[in-house]
Amino acid sequence: MRVHNAAPAGALAFAAICVLATLLTLRAPTSAHASVLAPAVIESNMLQATAANTATVIIQFDDRRSAVRTIDFTNPISGITALAQSGINATVGDTSFGPSVCAIQGLGCPAEDCFCNPNFYWGYNFWDGATWQPYPVGASQSQIADGGAIEGWRWTGTDGAMLDPKYALAADQALAWLQSQQDPATGGYGDSVAGAVEVVLALGANDQSVETWRTAPDTPSLADFLRTRTTKFSRTGAGEASKLAVAAAAGDACRTRAMLAPTNYLSSTIGAFAADAGFNAWGILGTAAISKPVPSSAVDSLLALQQPAGGWEWQAGFGQDTNTTSLVIQALVATGQPITSTAVVSAVTFLAGAQQPDGGFVYDPAAPEYGADANSTAYVIMGLNAAGERVDGESWTTASGATPLTYLLGLQQPDGSFEWQAGSGPNLLATAQAAPALLGRSYPFAVRNLESCAVRARQ
Repeated sequence: MRVHNAAPAGALAFAAICVLATLLTLRAPTSAHASVLAPAVIESNMLQATAANTATVIIQFDDRRSAVRTIDFTNPISGITALAQSGINATVGDTSFGPSVCAIQGLGCPAEDCFCNPNFYWGYNFWDGATWQPYPVGASQSQIADGGAIEGWRWTGTDGAMLDPKYALAADQALAWLQSQQDPATGGYGDSVAGAVEVVLALGANDQSVETWRTAPDTPSLADFLRTRTTKFSRTGAGEASKLAVAAAAGDACRTRAMLAPTNYLSSTIGAFAADAGFNAWGILGTAAISKPVPSSAVDSLLALQQPAGGWEWQAGFGQDTNTTSLVIQALVATGQPITSTAVVSAVTFLAGAQQPDGGFVYDPAAPEYGADANSTAYVIMGLNAAGERVDGESWTTASGATPLTYLLGLQQPDGSFEWQAGSGPNLLATAQAAPALLGRSYPFAVRNLESCAVRARQ
């Protein structure tokens, strides 16, 4: 149940017209004072067992990309308090209309000029069980009283719409399951660094940090696990070093002194990170993720390996597949390749030929008898996101009404995990790769210079 504070009828009508939540007008505020909501510790969102109720906060940054947080509370709280408790960085302006959200995760306007863009703002909504509804009061006045509330924020113009929350909620459940599988003794996932990196990518897609990913406040974090193992992993090869770089940037992991960057594998002979498409694509993505320039020769090498049917093969002779093709699309777009280019359009056409009647995608379009699977479908969704496709749109809806997203949802288990294929049981890799797809993401999830672990330890 939500309790809305009373407001004058004129103000409510104006709010409905503007569809504004934290601010009921697009006028500049008469006064503003900078205020940043400090990130709440993620563990408090996931581990508190004493709270009577939970609510879900969904942040939608554009037409595809979302982040989701589950919060706990006992007494009724306002929407702006729920946002603060979610751990998402929000910049708040103290205006004549009350506290107002100006930016989230750096997207938006400064507190001193909360309405710097007259056409875009952070709209505030709630899910009524069937559709999103705009709040008739500001986020500092709204009240969340009972559990099960779904709060939505969207950076949008007046004609913007929130996505169906079921995808973000499914990702949230997947992440909760992944955390339940974490080893409390080491902070990792068994002895597999590769498995841990997949989890880092999943939580990074949701704008969460490895530093706070732990089973309990006094147990090692995923960051603790990585700090002792990433050096060796990065020296395994170009693919490992590059995938680690993408994950580290996404999950805000630090860089050990001897950890190799993707650029260490750049060959001056061939001008690429590897001769084969899969490793080279990861090299490009890893280099872009840590904010280093990607040589045009590496991109040219990748383009030259496209097959006549539009796909790419992981290594020469392997045959083109959907996973590699989707990865290459993301690498090309990340380095400035237009989504209207022949290479990207041909790749999308290749992927279309791999979609099955159930909405999912097979690994090899030439072998549809093996059926669609979660990992291939998740990778294709991410590739299509990068290519500007709407995977819930008509172009990707089958005759039975299935989409890639509904196929993925069909593989989620009651505990939040995902199966690789129906009946195969919970799968860590499938669950980790499903989460970014459901959140509308594509590689790289974040671009940042990696901080030294030694420097971070001194802070």
